Amino acid sequence: PKEYYQAKSAYKYAQKKAKQEWQLNRWHALIAASNTRNSRKFWLLVNRKSKRYPLTVIPAPVWESYLRNYFALPDLNINTIDGFYEQLPLWPPTDPEEIHGLISNLKVGKAPGPDLVPAEAIKLHADWWAKILAITFDAVNNSGKVPRIWKDAIIIPIHKKGSTDDPGNYRNISLLSIIGKIYARFLLTKLTKWAEENNLIGPEQAGFRPNQSAVDHVLVLYHLARKYSAPNRGQLCAAFIDLKAAFDSIPRGLLWGKLARWGIDKRLLWLITKLHDGSAARVRITPAGDLSNPVTINRGVRQGCILAPTLFNLFISDMRAPLIDSQETIHAPRLAQYRCPLLLYADDAVILSFSRVGLRRALKIFDAYCKSNFLTINHAKSKVLIFTKSRKTYNWRIDGKAIEQVFKFQYLGVLLQHNMGWKVHLAYVLNRAKALSFALLRFFFSDGAFHIPSVLKVFKAKVIATIAYAIPIWGSFVNLTQLEVIQNQLLRRLLKLPRCVGNTAIRLELNVTSLGTTLWKCILCYWLALWHKLPNLHLIQCLWRDDFPSPWAKIIHGKLVSLGLSPSELLKLDLISAKRIITHKLEEMDLQFNIATGGGTCSPINLGLTPPMKPPSYLT
Repeated sequence: PKEYYQAKSAYKYAQKKAKQEWQLNRWHALIAASNTRNSRKFWLLVNRKSKRYPLTVIPAPVWESYLRNYFALPDLNINTIDGFYEQLPLWPPTDPEEIHGLISNLKVGKAPGPDLVPAEAIKLHADWWAKILAITFDAVNNSGKVPRIWKDAIIIPIHKKGSTDDPGNYRNISLLSIIGKIYARFLLTKLTKWAEENNLIGPEQAGFRPNQSAVDHVLVLYHLARKYSAPNRGQLCAAFIDLKAAFDSIPRGLLWGKLARWGIDKRLLWLITKLHDGSAARVRITPAGDLSNPVTINRGVRQGCILAPTLFNLFISDMRAPLIDSQETIHAPRLAQYRCPLLLYADDAVILSFSRVGLRRALKIFDAYCKSNFLTINHAKSKVLIFTKSRKTYNWRIDGKAIEQVFKFQYLGVLLQHNMGWKVHLAYVLNRAKALSFALLRFFFSDGAFHIPSVLKVFKAKVIATIAYAIPIWGSFVNLTQLEVIQNQLLRRLLKLPRCVGNTAIRLELNVTSLGTTLWKCILCYWLALWHKLPNLHLIQCLWRDDFPSPWAKIIHGKLVSLGLSPSELLKLDLISAKRIITHKLEEMDLQFNIATGGGTCSPINLGLTPPMKPPSYLT
């Protein structure tokens, strides 16, 4: 019947539209995961694996016993601050506009805490919530009575590796009350302001600090390695120290005592202690949401709390002092006029010395500091790397326990070699980029509906971002054409073109720049941004003034001159204008190169066709 065929046609059309919508939503989710650097979600989407709990569910009593052994131990009764809270200073009433600003900074899409109030509900009616929370915060500030639910946490265990029956093989994600997070951020603004006004956190610490990055720290370390290994038989000895469960094990009493001695606002410290006192955690043990019994947390900073990184940075801010007191005997390296025996990124510590004897002395001093502050060194994960042209091994010990010496070490995501080469790191980056690129192609041909614009967006946000990590440091020392194969293979397979079509012709067709040009943009723009951040980066200031000529800066200056640009003139411009000039110059030269070399047997240029100056219609 005619109606049957019409209904069948309508059903197939609806099915086709539903599939297209499903595929488009998956691309949007993949692009969002790439832009937010959510690797877990990226791989779940690409591999079409649903989120599964481990087959073995650990019973609640086992989790409770594990938490008690690690977090519920009674806090050490040291450095008590009895009498410190007498005559607390008065605080002015909380401004609703300030609370409104804190609400606007909330991230959506996050799981709510025990009170089940999502961030979306608060942001949707920010004006109403700001007035209510301002009154609530005033009441808490005056009374010190922090709502119990603000202190509680729900722990979501995520299996890492090893046996699923061992709680130690899980990464614990804490879900906290969103309103409690707003209050913690309210206290953090006051804590950060006090710490910055008193210069309590030194330049050696770059973790969780504004205008500072891991790449800056790696650049400083690499500069020192080049500087002290340059002379004949020169060397820089570096000990990469891993602290075991540092955030979760620091004694709260010792932390409060340090803050009190340094002159923190009494009411601020009082409220921070009240937010930590009596905090508890429960573990979600099944997909249905079953929870264990609450376990009181007595030690360490609160997992997932916005205050935790700053409190930890303050706790170890005096780590450099004993090393500086012995700077001559430990042979601390110098960066301009700054002695640099220590680099910190959160709890990742690097002890530096330009002699083996000096490093052994520095390790003894560091070990004594850790013992006095109840920090535990993970001897199995701690390593020693000597930057030198020779390849010799020595015995290293901390507190009688052996520390392995290695010839390469991954520090903050960058593989460093003893001879300052980049061969190992380049191979590591190539392998990661190829794995991501192949996974993206599988997704494109299976579930991606052959949607080329989306795959190019994900390639830029995920694959190129992976390659470009720390590229300002190592990219100027290697031949970037070795990386071109990643983009060339992807573009060729997307368009299903034979080998006789040149790579430059493909880039002209899609109107994309070469990967080398993109990476040089990152390198040069980082150099510019570093110059404009100089007032806030003491170590980079010292690096800029150091008497050792940086080969990194020399290569960048040479690249700018080859582009017909003056480095000194670029530094006089504002950051946006200087970046625009560099980007335009690189893209112009890349286009000229592609046109000059884009000919070939199968190239449209041989047929007299002008390369398009904008993306083709199937990419828009």
